[in-house]
Amino acid sequence: MDRITWSDWESVGKPIAVDVARPVVHRNEDGRLELFVSGNGGVFNLAQLSPNGRFRPDWRDKDRPTRDVHLSAHAIGSNADGRQEIFGIGSDGALWHKAQLAPNGGWGDWETLSTPLADVAVTVQFTVGRNQDARQELFAVATDGNVWQIFQTAPNGAWSEWRKLGTPPNAIRRPDRITAGVNRDGRQQLFVVGGDAAVWHIQQVAPNVGWGDWQSLGAPRDNGFSEPQDRDLTEPLVQQNADGHLEVFSPGNGAFCNRWQESPDSSIWRHQGWNAKPKPRPDVEIVWLEAARNIGGPRDGHLEVFAIGSDGQLWHAWQIDVAPNWSAWDALGAPPAKIRVADRMTVGTNRDGRLEAFIVGQDSAVWHRAQQR
Repeated sequence: MDRITWSDWESVGKPIAVDVARPVVHRNEDGRLELFVSGNGGVFNLAQLSPNGRFRPDWRDKDRPTRDVHLSAHAIGSNADGRQEIFGIGSDGALWHKAQLAPNGGWGDWETLSTPLADVAVTVQFTVGRNQDARQELFAVATDGNVWQIFQTAPNGAWSEWRKLGTPPNAIRRPDRITAGVNRDGRQQLFVVGGDAAVWHIQQVAPNVGWGDWQSLGAPRDNGFSEPQDRDLTEPLVQQNADGHLEVFSPGNGAFCNRWQESPDSSIWRHQGWNAKPKPRPDVEIVWLEAARNIGGPRDGHLEVFAIGSDGQLWHAWQIDVAPNWSAWDALGAPPAKIRVADRMTVGTNRDGRLEAFIVGQDSAVWHRAQQR
């Protein structure tokens, strides 16, 4: 029996007189979850008082890069020593960053990582990766249509110059999410949606070093196994299964498709192409999709997907050990303030392994709900 109960929806509020957006959850070195939201052109944060525990009552202002530069998107990474780092795309077209001064502690100042070239700016299509040696690496689609990368030259250290990873033959479709995963052997992989509506990926040739060529994972129409075959893949995300093989999820036409490596570290992906999954209900479409891996408990190691539905509810489904290998969709409902769908959602993992989902309500506060064991 893998049934897991969930806590009731609870609000952690919002900063005073700030309309928050786009929550991102990340974990401190000591296991405390920390929330980061955008607002007033900057970032605000809120942390658990103790691992697995309640959140402190006061949001704290991490400000904007400068008085004249505001942020349009943000993401969070971790240094080798456990210090969290905020990355944001500035209104000046540059990448900015701000790191904790010590693990679990306070924060330094905003600093710029500039732009790839004088006439090439970065866009909000960006993501944070991590090398096997714990050096952080940033990937961003720039205004010239190429993916550019910038990375720490040593763990916890300074940053390289920008380098170009190029683009698939049919370009990169905007504004779809780009997403980075890590093979079991430590090699990073980056996934994008191409202009041909297929998912493309590029991977390191060895841990911590250079990159290979762009390769296509195709689209559902490219094989005779997906039903329906006309799904238009969007907003891909990647997760690592318990044995180390990567699995890519991509919503499309209100449902989602997934495709996975045949074995850990393999260059061969599911021979039959994309696998199709149904909508939460025939009358409910997926608006946004996230995924996480369960740690401990009756679903230990099983991936779980979370979807904001067109009915305004949060839905989830999880891997099971018998065909069709995924549970039926189950509704987690919505908070009293309802869900502000445009702000998407984020899923974190508590130190004890419990998954916790966060959304923005229509009251502009952040609401959350967690697994109970």
